[in-house]
Amino acid sequence: MLPEAFYVQNKDKLMRALLRYSNDREAVADAVQNAFLKALQNRDVISYMQEKALWSWLYTTAKNALIDEKRKISRNDLLGDYDTVSLDRDLADTIAVRDVLHKLPQNLMEIVSLRYYGGLNATEIGQLKCMPPATVRSQLRTAISILRKHID
Repeated sequence: MLPEAFYVQNKDKLMRALLRYSNDREAVADAVQNAFLKALQNRDVISYMQEKALWSWLYTTAKNALIDEKRKISRNDLLGDYDTVSLDRDLADTIAVRDVLHKLPQNLMEIVSLRYYGGLNATEIGQLKCMPPATVRSQLRTAISILRKHID
């Protein structure tokens, strides 16, 4: 089990190390907290680690969580306000989004819908459409490029 003293001694150090990587203090705090939670969940494995190895594991885990969060945010920002249609949006916005989506070829429209309305990731979409995840990501980038031209 992770001793409380190790947490107290290393939490701030880990925060400072990751703040050099990202200026978003809240995201860094979340990443640090998640790393320590994962350590607790995997305490049977980490209990055999020396302090330096544990520190490296925590740093890598927190840094990867931070990178994943940045990627998630950037993917969701690609479509700006047109990524999802919420129920409280006004009808004109809903119609505008549908009109723009219908300007995409059918295969791209399906992939965009599965990603942004269905909440599926590239691997899941690839399994449904029988294509590699890299192809799905490529087609999403193409669709977003086309959508941006129509939105601007």
